[in-house]
Amino acid sequence: MHFPDEIELHIERMAQGGAGVGRWNGAAVFASGGLPGEHVRVRINSQKSAYALGTVAEVLTAAPERVAPRLPNADHMPWQHIDYPAQLHFKREILREQLGKLAGLSDPPVAEVIPAAQPWGYRNTAHLHVTDKQIGYYAAQSHTVRDLDADPLLLPVLNLVLGRLRQALPEAGTALQSVTLRSSATYGYAIAALRGAGDPAAVKALNTLAECWRSQTPELAGVAINPHQAQHDASAVTLHEELDGVVFSLGTDSFFQANTAQAEVLLAELRQALALQPGERLLDAYSGIGTFALPLARVAREIIAIEENPIAVADGERSAHFNAIDNVTFVTAPVERALATLETPIGAAILDPPRRGCHPAALAALTTLAPARIAYVSCHPGILARDLRPFLAAGYQLAQVQPIDLFPQTPHIECLALLVR
Repeated sequence: MHFPDEIELHIERMAQGGAGVGRWNGAAVFASGGLPGEHVRVRINSQKSAYALGTVAEVLTAAPERVAPRLPNADHMPWQHIDYPAQLHFKREILREQLGKLAGLSDPPVAEVIPAAQPWGYRNTAHLHVTDKQIGYYAAQSHTVRDLDADPLLLPVLNLVLGRLRQALPEAGTALQSVTLRSSATYGYAIAALRGAGDPAAVKALNTLAECWRSQTPELAGVAINPHQAQHDASAVTLHEELDGVVFSLGTDSFFQANTAQAEVLLAELRQALALQPGERLLDAYSGIGTFALPLARVAREIIAIEENPIAVADGERSAHFNAIDNVTFVTAPVERALATLETPIGAAILDPPRRGCHPAALAALTTLAPARIAYVSCHPGILARDLRPFLAAGYQLAQVQPIDLFPQTPHIECLALLVR
């Protein structure tokens, strides 16, 4: 089927990924920026034989859920045009639809989404690109940097730090290529990493920029230059963040949930779902820095935390030592390899894989270990549905799915699925 450059479309529903979906001459059209019930004019960006991808160019009839965006054309928050209660509704419906279609569940037990108390100003980290004195995120599907004076998704201290970086930017010349900002929601300060070329002149320019930036910004506790290159020690710049009474020591690139307040909510839901007993042994697969393992250590007899990234493991072990936690053992290996050698019994397990989901061998190995309860923390409903199928086939029951909104103003869906054997 050939689509013209622009079409008029009635939006029927929201799709996984956040686009509105309608049909044109029988073919599906995924229209970024559209809402169910709207009549829109869509600019077609690409097309296949049975569907097309496009962007809403004009809203002809607006849905009542549509609101004015705070930062127009900001592709990193593509749902800012949707009022917040409707965002929660759409996320739950997408989750239910994906579990039904891809996991074969006729009535998946999906609870109402737990909203964020702060749907703006919640992010504790930002990865920004720099080119031609512009600092910002890439525009969608491109490497074009959209200049960003301030980001309404960030914690206030990060916008302050970003503004001071702009003032100091001339010190870098053309050496700076990207910057990572990270802040502590608990303690209110920030750290950063500057990245550019590794030649001596560029590194000198970045160091000059860092010194100028820090001298103007008391909230900035440290700046790493080209972290994880051989000549630099990334661990020298660390940030402390607290979650459920555990203080984590984080490097500039350590993975930590971007929404600290909602991470607390997720952890509370996880603890309740697992219902750990004092003598139980817990497996935490894809454990990262021990975001879940370390707070749960006080209720489990022993926790095996498996993570293949050695930098994350180093952060986790440092945090365990700092908090005098001695019953969490970190294993540095791919999950599928470590599970193949793990000794039973395992009372309960946590799966918190990256966006691509679990390795098939990891799912098979965990099915063989047969813990009584498995809590799967997912950031992608379609991948969750795919990974649930082996457990359902092995006799596990999907007891509950609890979505928690960690990423307001975006279509990203975080949820906790509990499987019971």
